[in-house]
Amino acid sequence: STIVGDNVLVNLQKKMIDRLEEQFYVLRERESELVESNEYKNQIIGNYENYSRAMLPPLVRDRLTDYKVAVVVSGDSEIPAGMLNALSVAGAEVVSKTVALSNLNFSDKNLKQDVQKFYGLDNNAGRDTLRQYIATSVGHIMLNDAETGGTKDFLQKMNLIKFSGDNSIPVDGVILVGGANNIANLHVKSFDQGLIDILTVEGIRIFGVETKDVKYSFMPQYQENNISTIDNIDFSPGQISLVLAMEGEPGHYGVKPSAQKFMPSFPVESIGGR
Repeated sequence: STIVGDNVLVNLQKKMIDRLEEQFYVLRERESELVESNEYKNQIIGNYENYSRAMLPPLVRDRLTDYKVAVVVSGDSEIPAGMLNALSVAGAEVVSKTVALSNLNFSDKNLKQDVQKFYGLDNNAGRDTLRQYIATSVGHIMLNDAETGGTKDFLQKMNLIKFSGDNSIPVDGVILVGGANNIANLHVKSFDQGLIDILTVEGIRIFGVETKDVKYSFMPQYQENNISTIDNIDFSPGQISLVLAMEGEPGHYGVKPSAQKFMPSFPVESIGGR
């Protein structure tokens, strides 16, 4: 009753409420402006992406004629359809696809023991060590090394790796599709690194790619191995960058902080000599 009866306190509270209401209306108006601005920017981005898709065929057509490439999915992202289309338009042939499955996290203890036994390792061999062994095996299988049939069957039977295509065809390069949205599939320092090591020793060119909005980026680890990287492979500028990098413009392209450049530079003849 004392507070209610005190006009000074009542007036102060009223003024405070009025200020809060005024700030609320300002914030709501500002939020509306931001939403409208984001919608406009998204529309602009969409228009640029549509333009890039339209320009992609004449820019990359026949740049990779007779180029044989293998694709390996090491994270938990799908292979962007646009990437495969860009490679096809460029004249490249995807001769095989290899996918690392979720069992690579070795949450199943029995599976872990089976893999330890298969590779002749003791029970102290950790998950990273097992993934490195598997990566080496995958590399030999992709290179069609002799006596890998049993290993290939084992890895597929254990739902560790899925193989498709023809590994008997020599490849000019390997596209490593990384990036993970689930931390349980973050094996870049074991599986990816092991695969990069074996392919590098054999002189195979490697191109590391991932989608723009992936939660856990593999780009920093890939770049430590001095391989070309593209961090926006789900967009047409990234797909064009991949083709040009495979043609002979190495670099780190994309939109993330790890990228050094948005896209490779086009040779003058690519735009009609003008």
